[in-house]
Amino acid sequence: MAILPMMIDHAAAAVNAHPRERGLFSAHVVENKLICREHYRLRFKVDGEFPTTRPGQFIQLGCRTPESDPFGDVDLDWQPGEIPTMHQPELCGPLAFLRRPFSLSGRDGSVLEVIHRVVGVGTQWLADLRVGDVVDLIGPLGNAFELPLGKSLGLLVGGGVGLPPMFYLAEAMRDAGWDAVGFVGAMNKDLLAVTWDGDEAAEFKRLGFRTVITTDDGSFGIQGLITDGLLRTLGELPDVSQAVIYTCGPEPMMRAVAMIAAELGIDCQVCLEQAMACGMGTCQSCIVRIEEHDQPHGKTDDGRPWRYRLACTDGSVFDSTQVLWC
Repeated sequence: MAILPMMIDHAAAAVNAHPRERGLFSAHVVENKLICREHYRLRFKVDGEFPTTRPGQFIQLGCRTPESDPFGDVDLDWQPGEIPTMHQPELCGPLAFLRRPFSLSGRDGSVLEVIHRVVGVGTQWLADLRVGDVVDLIGPLGNAFELPLGKSLGLLVGGGVGLPPMFYLAEAMRDAGWDAVGFVGAMNKDLLAVTWDGDEAAEFKRLGFRTVITTDDGSFGIQGLITDGLLRTLGELPDVSQAVIYTCGPEPMMRAVAMIAAELGIDCQVCLEQAMACGMGTCQSCIVRIEEHDQPHGKTDDGRPWRYRLACTDGSVFDSTQVLWC
């Protein structure tokens, strides 16, 4: 059975199911800048009209030359007793077979922005892109952060490559008249994926928001975890009733932030960074356990009913109280 072509057909059907909401697009690189060790800010102009986007949504980027077809005819020059000669790119060398998900870090008309860290062959391909190079993408995908009525202060907690959606969210908060504090954390200063304006992150400062920076080794800002900076700031607030915490980053960090929010009775929205292959619910690879009473799949040891949900289509933004972290 030709399983892979069937997967492509299903993925195409999923994209085309909501033509006014998402689609497959080609884009040209307008900037690809190293902003700190291993991290790049990649901006590209989409060919045609890209649908409306909101902070928290993501795209699936192809991390290979768009013309390279992994499902073309396989031409094997092989004779019994000999080693076959391969011609397909993915068989001849390292090549990213699947798309990679990236949260939007900003948007200016048809120019989209993402920030990525080089961790493998796919992101290395992205790092090597030059102005004018072509990329293809699927999007926009997923749900978005919400700004609840009656609230006015956003605490934006971004760890590592969880920072990009916080930048986009900060712009939305400025436009909505909210105040915000940006929390930036990394192992050391070399991995802080921000543009510096003095000792502050320009991405927040230009919007009129202050930044709290932490590093594990104390090479910049507060020495400690990003939650140390969050707790210090929460202790300085005269009233936390107006605050909402938003977070994205490594799961242990998000879990710790969610626990702080629960203890203090503060609303918290988490943007889960699950590995995913398609981003549209086809592959079913990005499952998360969400507390849900309607037709649950199981119960926790303490009796909480849960159901599997998909980070790509049901999320990737969830209320932190719904997520079962273990």
